Amino acid sequence: MEGYLTEEEIPIYCTSVDGVTMTDVVIASDLIDGYLGRTFKPTEFSERIKLDRRRRGKLKHSPVIDVKKAVSKSANLFGNIDAELNPLDIDLDPENDGYFTYIGRGGIFSVVYTDLPKRRMPMIFEITYVAGYDPYPSALKTATAMLAQNIAQAQGFAGAKKLTSLDFSVEMTNDSFFTTDIKNLLRSLV
Repeated sequence: MEGYLTEEEIPIYCTSVDGVTMTDVVIASDLIDGYLGRTFKPTEFSERIKLDRRRRGKLKHSPVIDVKKAVSKSANLFGNIDAELNPLDIDLDPENDGYFTYIGRGGIFSVVYTDLPKRRMPMIFEITYVAGYDPYPSALKTATAMLAQNIAQAQGFAGAKKLTSLDFSVEMTNDSFFTTDIKNLLRSLV
């Protein structure tokens, strides 16, 4: 079981209610993911990105932890050509909001040109990257702890349904279980 708090962090963050378990933390983490429609766990994504004239693009998921692979997609008279690029040539903006600039120097081995007479750079890249938080920010840990304490205090609450099999899943039926404080903490992360 993996949540946004570790077993060792439960007594540090969950000080208001005794008896918070790792199961409560995992349920709270899953509820946060379902409520926001995204996960904060480091996850690998692969996207096709169209660059603008300034060699700028935007990845859908942020913050970006690492760019694993970058491939330029281009076509010429001989067909479609994929050229693997150096992932270090993807320069992420300091805000880490998903925007980047391709800083490659060009050349026949790093970029395949789409239009040889004009020497234009390909405008479509396929980028594989890891996005999420490592380590998790304290605002996320605090929101998880608050929600886990609410779950432990209510001993199973009306705001969610639990389905048990080999694993469990949690589905929100009413988001009123998220207090204003929890919502404000989560908004600061998105």
